[in-house]
Amino acid sequence: MPPTGFLLRRSWLVPIVLATMAFACSSEAEPSPDDDDQVPASVPDDGSDDEGGDDDGPSATPPPTTTEQPKPEPCRIDGLEDDAIVRIAAPAVMELSIGIAGRTHRCAPVVVVAPAGDPWAATIAAPAAAALDAPLLLVGPAGVDPVAAELTRLGTEEVLAIGIDDAGLPGAVTQVGASAAGPTELALDVATHLGMSQMLAVPESDTLARSGVLARMDGNTALLPIPDDPAAIANLAARLLPTARLQVLASDLDVAGDLSDTLLAVGIDAVLAPRPVFLGGSNTAWLFDPDQPGATAAAAVGAAGRREAMFPVNPNDLRRDRADAQRIRDARPRRTVLVGEMTDNATWQLPLILEGPELPGGGFVLFEDRRIVALYGSPETSALGVLGEQPVEEAVPRLREVAEPYATDGVQLLPAFELIATIASGTAEPTGDYSRRAGIDVLRPWVDRATEEGFYVILDLQPGRTDFLTQAKEYEELLVEPHVGLAIDPEWRLGPDEVHLQQVGSVEAAEVQQVADWLATLTRTNSLPQKLLVLHQFQFGMLPDRDTIVAPPELAVVVHMDGQGSLEAKDETYDAITRGVEDRWLWGWKNFYDEDSPTATPERVLALDPQPVFVSYQ
Repeated sequence: MPPTGFLLRRSWLVPIVLATMAFACSSEAEPSPDDDDQVPASVPDDGSDDEGGDDDGPSATPPPTTTEQPKPEPCRIDGLEDDAIVRIAAPAVMELSIGIAGRTHRCAPVVVVAPAGDPWAATIAAPAAAALDAPLLLVGPAGVDPVAAELTRLGTEEVLAIGIDDAGLPGAVTQVGASAAGPTELALDVATHLGMSQMLAVPESDTLARSGVLARMDGNTALLPIPDDPAAIANLAARLLPTARLQVLASDLDVAGDLSDTLLAVGIDAVLAPRPVFLGGSNTAWLFDPDQPGATAAAAVGAAGRREAMFPVNPNDLRRDRADAQRIRDARPRRTVLVGEMTDNATWQLPLILEGPELPGGGFVLFEDRRIVALYGSPETSALGVLGEQPVEEAVPRLREVAEPYATDGVQLLPAFELIATIASGTAEPTGDYSRRAGIDVLRPWVDRATEEGFYVILDLQPGRTDFLTQAKEYEELLVEPHVGLAIDPEWRLGPDEVHLQQVGSVEAAEVQQVADWLATLTRTNSLPQKLLVLHQFQFGMLPDRDTIVAPPELAVVVHMDGQGSLEAKDETYDAITRGVEDRWLWGWKNFYDEDSPTATPERVLALDPQPVFVSYQ
């Protein structure tokens, strides 16, 4: 028979609490009938003789004095440190779980322990720890000594070991499921031991749903992995408590529905689980990586005791996955706790998620689920592209019409104006650099109209004899807008003695890196969403050392093949500049209405490999 210490502990809490409440109530009640027979503590001296008393009358007895003992501090710590961002990381998940316990508990009469290397055991143990209001410690391959030391610090009297033998743990150890044959049996052992009849059932092969359970912990619900084998599912009914009620959760709603039907067919009460409640209005939000199950389980226990929020994130980029970022934004926590291995960029990504502006259409990462289609040109002339062929009022519907066919595959469209901000010139211009500037007053109406329409804007630089960074800084006023990016065109970057149209220009990677780093800093310090940086190229010599450029995470860097000519020639160029580095860069394609023969259809552009994320028309 398994030890029942934890069941007893849960049951004797109730009468003690009730007795304490009864005592508190009686101390404030009306006097009982026996109170009239009690001798008063003091009687005033009226000079009369009292039979049986001495001449001086009864002596006054001072009221007893009592010294209130200070109440002991509760075991659970009320809150974490005051830092806006708290990082809890460690080389191994065992140390991580100890670090979390150190921030959440001063003491713990009961502690739950599970193996760090078994993701299901750690996840099954988390709801048990929440039910017992206990920390969760995970034992790793290094041995139990660090966990034993933490148990000593916590003053632990009882240990519930789930899916692991005592292995030298101090104190009274209750083992549950040490010899369980798989996660389903382990979960049933735990639920039976704690008398938990309400369960969240998830497919054993669904690791995403496994972590999703931890965002729904309420202290009353156990976890039950459901095996894929139909015969094993049929055997579940005999093991469940008669009062068992299952809520089915899966990462795919259709899978959850099928599993619910299968359970009902074998006599198990099962319904679909409601959507998870991501707590809002909490002071603290814990951010976890679903692919780090041990860290997630320990964090969930820490958060559950305070009714704090749990949110899944991409540990390499907190901005990714628009839905995840939006949930964090909606919760508006005062403090965030980053658990496990997380990006070092969190210090600037979190403020962006919580308070920064979003991209047109929402989100903070440009090409997570969208494609940009742009019209190119100068607002000042029709000779340089289609944008100059009509005013902005007429360019808006034209752009929408051009972009629409690129949404046939379900990817979100982001229409854009690519405005030539500095124009290659045949004369030196007042600046002496063979580059004519479009004034801010010329570009601003297009930028503002793009805001109204939910469009993006790219400022294109043709710098002549000056450098790209110098010109980019001249347009900082526009580049601090969340929907404005930058394009650099090496074709129009001249050497000291060169003039346009006598050669194709070029730029070294070091100069491009200066622009990228400056633009990244501008993006980060102004809490802006990811910003587009386009590198135009149709010859290797334009960017001779392109692949030494490092794309900062603040930017989405697109290499844009903007050559003109026959489709066969353009295909060859595209294949050449992408070959061997397909996964290093994002890619773009330009269509020319007049110079291409013929102009590629949207279907043909989308059939390119790699598929472009940015398409423009000139």
